[in-house]
Amino acid sequence: MSKGLPIRRRDFDVPGFVSYLAAQGCEIGKPSNPYEVVRYRAYWQGSKAPVTHIVYAKGTGLLTWTQGTQAHYDAFLAGIGLLFNKPPKKVASELKPGPSKSAVRREALLERDGGDCWFCGTAMGDDCTIEHLVPKSKGGANSLQNYALAHQKCNAQAADLPLVQKIALRERMRADLKVTSA
Repeated sequence: MSKGLPIRRRDFDVPGFVSYLAAQGCEIGKPSNPYEVVRYRAYWQGSKAPVTHIVYAKGTGLLTWTQGTQAHYDAFLAGIGLLFNKPPKKVASELKPGPSKSAVRREALLERDGGDCWFCGTAMGDDCTIEHLVPKSKGGANSLQNYALAHQKCNAQAADLPLVQKIALRERMRADLKVTSA
């Protein structure tokens, strides 16, 4: 380990390091889980494509590093510019974020199923969620075949019930809706 290497997350200069990386032409990404402190892509040691580099923090706050990330941080602490074998095609400021995975799923489900809640059958609003028909806790897959759109309240009511019970809940909700609207 280097002398300047922070041992704990609280000692790590995230904004300074991210600014340094961006100035070096790295593509700064968003952490994909709570343990990632910094995620970026950079060309490193003769790579033909950018390599993803990540700084992780363990639950204890201790940091771990991938690939050349520790060397990059050492260069940041020393005030030395990094020399990559080729610059990335686009820097972070030029990257335009695409739609999120959930937005793409939601659009596909709206196209497939229409705009009504799978449970109660009424129109979706701002409280639109993606429901796992077979719950993940019961072995359900993360796939469009296992997804349906549901109001947040309906989704919460279904929780992790087995599919058969969710279908029965759906029938009750729709029957109750017919009674109250009649």
